[in-house]
Parts: sequence; structure tokens; C-alpha cells
Amino acid sequence: MLLAHGNLLYAYLSGFHKTLPKAEVLAIAEAEEVNLQVVLDLDQLLLLRAGRELVDLLGARAAFTRRIGRALWVGPTEEYIDGVDVAAGVVVEEGLGAVRLEFRRLRGYSDYPDYKDVVRALLNRSIRIDKRSNTVLEFIISQGVLVVGLRLREIRVSDFAGRWTNKRPVYLPGALNPDISRIFVNLSRASIRRGTTYYDPFCGVGSFLLEACTMGLNYVGSDIDEKYIRGARANLEYYGCSPNVVLGDACRAPVDRVDAIGTDMPYGRQTKPSRATTVELLECFLKSSEGILKRGSYLVFAQDSDIEEETLSIVRKYSYELVELHRNWVHGSLTRNIYVLRRT
Repeated sequence: MLLAHGNLLYAYLSGFHKTLPKAEVLAIAEAEEVNLQVVLDLDQLLLLRAGRELVDLLGARAAFTRRIGRALWVGPTEEYIDGVDVAAGVVVEEGLGAVRLEFRRLRGYSDYPDYKDVVRALLNRSIRIDKRSNTVLEFIISQGVLVVGLRLREIRVSDFAGRWTNKRPVYLPGALNPDISRIFVNLSRASIRRGTTYYDPFCGVGSFLLEACTMGLNYVGSDIDEKYIRGARANLEYYGCSPNVVLGDACRAPVDRVDAIGTDMPYGRQTKPSRATTVELLECFLKSSEGILKRGSYLVFAQDSDIEEETLSIVRKYSYELVELHRNWVHGSLTRNIYVLRRT
């Protein structure tokens, strides 16, 4: 049993992808220079040693973290009564009053205890349970481990609903919704605190720039298609964001120096305006980006998973280090990899 105390937090992650939700948490902490240690790494659940500042940062930035809280107790499910005792003690000592109990068994891990067992144990310790309470006590089970904690922040999918692609003034087939768009921005390590500038060289109608704006980042975008630039400006202005977009070719970057790059590269029919093949476009994009991205900064892009070896071969030609490779992200009929590079 691990008795959690002090600055231990838990993060309950989306099951959207095997590696991306955790990578997003770590990238946000790195971007904002928050000291973070992963104490326990479970399926859809992280136990973290970090300051409370991480709670607000994840709340403001993360797309695939669902709950963030203060860990009270962590241990094997069969010792759940110990977790109940610790939680009951905290509720009484801190005068929290009635609590709302939320019980989650991730991916069907462990049949014991169940919700009724936990309710019964809490009531036996004179803890009042009220579904209307704003104090949320969580029992989360993953891989035979129970995490008991007090929720500090919840991130709902509905938080992004107003910026869904079908809600924007200008729609582009293949444009990404705000949750996955945020992944790219966050993996690029663009920083709110340090005032860095994020750049999307294939900005389309502005999906990634919208998320950079709502997170409070400095940003700029470009695209080779004038119609997309007009669409990006319309979308950004509709949401009260500065229309920081320019017409330009990603292979001849129309900006000077940037601190972070994140983009969803075009391929197939979408590459027609540049008259380049997917591989040719990737190579000239990486070469051009090498000249504007500061050393030590990050570049994130997606590419067809079928050309992974060709992609890695091109990456090795330039001054980049492959930091992360997130395989098999499925979007519609396409399966892509997401590459995270560091400029060396």
C-alpha cells in the first residue's frame, strides 16, 4: 500500500489513445516548467508528484485529461477499507461535510470492491453522501490498484463543443476538432508562462490556432491556399481571436523565428495546391522549419502511418531528434502517426 499525501495528484485520462493523453500531461508540465514526477503509471490513470499549479495548467490546456485531483490513498483493491478509512478521516478533519461519491472501474479491471461496498463502508463511518455536493470523492480502479482522491478539476468534452468544426463559420473537410487540435499544440511545448510563439505552417481554416488562442498562447499561422487563409481569419475573428495568419508556402516559411511548431500536414488530394508529393512536401517542410525553429524547441506533425520508414529517413537528414512517436492515430478513414521532434 502507498499512502498518498502532500503534493501527490492523480490524473484520470481519456481512453482515446494509448500514449497521447499521458504525453500531453508531460508536455504541458515541460512547457510551463513545472517539476513533475510520475509515481505510478496505470491504464488511463497517473499518480503524479507535482505542485498544485499543475491542476490549473491542465485545466486550462489539456484535452485528454478528464479528472485531476488530490490523491488521498493508493493501494491494492483488496485493501479498499484502508482507503475508505483515510478518506473518511480527511472528510472529517477538514470539515468537508457531505460528499458526492464517484466510482470508476477502468476497462473492467477487478470486480471488487463495487460501488455498493464503498457506499456501505463510508456510511458506516458516518460520512454523508449527497449527489448534489460540490465536494467529489473519487474511487478509481485500474489494473488492480485503487486510487482514492478528492477531485480538484474536471475537463468535459462539452467544454470544447462550441468550437467543433461544424460550429465554425467556415468549415473545411478533414479539419480537426478542438480536442485533437489541442494535442498538437500541447505536444509542441508552446508556453503561456514564457510567452513563446506557436506556428502552424499548414493552418487550413485555423483549427490549431483557435486552440492556441483559447489557451492564451502567442500564435501565427500560414497556408499556401488563399481561400483557407480567408477561412482561418473568419474563424479566428468569430471566436474573438486575432487573425494572425499570412499567405505563404511552408517550404519557404513566411515567418522569421518561432519557438514551437505544430501542424497536421496535408496529403493525398489536399497536397494539390503545392503540386508536391507527400514525401516531397515533408522534406521541404522540415528543411524550411529547420531555419526558423529555435534550437531546443519542438516540432510536431502527423503523417500517414504507411510511410513511417520514409518519414523517419527524412527526419534523420536534418537537425532534429525524434523525441516521441505516437502510432496509429485514426481520424476518419486515415491512420496516421504523430511525430514529436526536438530541434538540435
